Amino acid sequence: MSKLYKKIYLDILEEIKNGTLKTGDRILSENELAEKFNVSRITTKKALDMLAQRNIIERFQGKGSYVSDINTTTINSKAEEENNTFLTDSNSKQELVGFIFPGIGNDYGIKLLDSIEKKCSKHNLAVVIKQTLGKPELEEKAINSLVNLGVRGLILWPSPGKHYSNALLRLIIENYPLVLVDRYLTGIPSSSVCINNKLAAIELTNYMLELGHEHIAYLSPPTGGTSSLEDRLMGFHVAMAEKGVRIVPDMILQNMRSSLQECSSINLRELTIDENDRNEIKKIIENDPEITAFITSEYLVAVTLYEVLASLGKKVPEDYSIACFDSPTDMIIEPLFTHIMQDEEKMGCNAVDILIKHLQENDTPPIHSEVGFKVIKGRSTQSRSMKSVQV
Repeated sequence: MSKLYKKIYLDILEEIKNGTLKTGDRILSENELAEKFNVSRITTKKALDMLAQRNIIERFQGKGSYVSDINTTTINSKAEEENNTFLTDSNSKQELVGFIFPGIGNDYGIKLLDSIEKKCSKHNLAVVIKQTLGKPELEEKAINSLVNLGVRGLILWPSPGKHYSNALLRLIIENYPLVLVDRYLTGIPSSSVCINNKLAAIELTNYMLELGHEHIAYLSPPTGGTSSLEDRLMGFHVAMAEKGVRIVPDMILQNMRSSLQECSSINLRELTIDENDRNEIKKIIENDPEITAFITSEYLVAVTLYEVLASLGKKVPEDYSIACFDSPTDMIIEPLFTHIMQDEEKMGCNAVDILIKHLQENDTPPIHSEVGFKVIKGRSTQSRSMKSVQV
């Protein structure tokens, strides 16, 4: 695996050793080294930090880096030591990579994390993880923290929303080894691994249509720049249009708030229903009694819907069918919700493979990888012809 920052380290060490650079001489800046070696500033910073940690150079804030007063014997010893360490094929030392994620629920994320850790272990990489609770400001801190720690690259499950953190944008601009999972950044070229959410939504909607449901409502948190949510809504529109089914605007709610809670393992009993969500769901049912089914863009939105329907005396699936994205699975009984199951294991493996490619080849262009998905039948859907007669 290529170690670009170590090459820069050794080149500077060699220049000091052969006398090209002498005590007190100024070292090229991070930006100058980045241009010389055609690498990111993050890479050159790490090389200079390593030299400073070994007292080979001294770094002064706002002034630059200078060769320390270090004797030739020490330099020769360090050069031999570092060459033996860096240029052999030894696998004794694990290198660090980071995984940053909003949170892991019982519906999605556990297999993804497990897959990333196992694949990294096979490549002698240790994973340092940070949780952001979906907050951009915590994502910013997590990125800065891991980069300062010296991780060689990052796998990032971005926080929802259209406002990307400055730290994330800086990584992309500086060509830092980075792979996004679960979604991609709209309009910004960066490596990513996710399912085809548009196609998944089309298949899930078609499944409901094939059960005889035509009056289908769609519920989602605010999509606001989150590629996965935007693509799922688009897929719903496409599937309905292809079947010639008219969508009434009031049948689409994009302001669900109950799922936006700071909990990484929330379940049915822990979810606090937002009163506005409750009122909006009641309104949609009252305004359109022909609705027989709902599709939700997320599992926790389906949980919210299920709870509200139960409070109104409605049964699932007898009165209303529900389908969603992701859901906890039980090996003994069918899952509660019919849902899209994403191939999390493949997502994690592909993310690590792409990250390694970026680590090996600094000029690798962004890579987008799509993994598979399945429609999993649960206990929340049934044929329209079986819907109980509502009084």
